This record gives sequence, C-alpha cells and structure tokens, in this order.
Amino acid sequence: MADRVVHKSAATAFIAGALLGAGIAFLFVPQSGRQTRRKIRQFAETAGSKAQAARLELQHSLDTIIGDVEEKLQAGLSSGMDWTETKLADLQHALEATRKSIGRQIDKIQSS
Repeated sequence: MADRVVHKSAATAFIAGALLGAGIAFLFVPQSGRQTRRKIRQFAETAGSKAQAARLELQHSLDTIIGDVEEKLQAGLSSGMDWTETKLADLQHALEATRKSIGRQIDKIQSS
C-alpha cells in the first residue's frame, strides 16, 4: 500500500515538473504578448487542475492507508484484549489451585 503511494507521489512530481518545464518554455517562444499571456493563463489553469487532481488522489490514498491502519490496530487491540482475558482467567485458576494446595498443606501440618 505504501509503495503505491510512493509511486503515485513520484508520478505526480514528474508530471508537475513536466508542466512547469512546459510553462517556462512558453516564456521563451517568440510570439505576441497577448498570445504569451493567454498561453500562460491556460497553462496555469491546466496545471492548477492537475495539481488539484493529484492532491485529491493523494488524499484518497492517505485516507485508504489510514483506514487500513485503523482496522489493523482495532483488530490487534481486540486480539490483545481477548488474550489478556484468557490469561487472566488462567491466572485466577492457578491462584485458586495454589490457595487450595496451600490450605491442604496447612491442614496436613496441623494434623501431624
């Protein structure tokens, strides 16, 4: 799951870099000021849309990872609580058996 996020982040960074490079290239192309401004505005709008889409995709990936981690933590907590209850019951049985054994030993000593 984390590898997928890393790959998406790398792809997003690559796309953002490519868009930035294309935008800079527009600045050096010989054309009228009006055309240059229009192209820059279009580029900025496209880059903004793509950045927003990448942000939403990253947010979705993070939400998915967080949900998976929460599920695993909850399962681990539940499992740990079950284990603790079982061990507590075993300990109570062992203490009761020890108490009875000590009582028998005391009775045995007093009978002698």
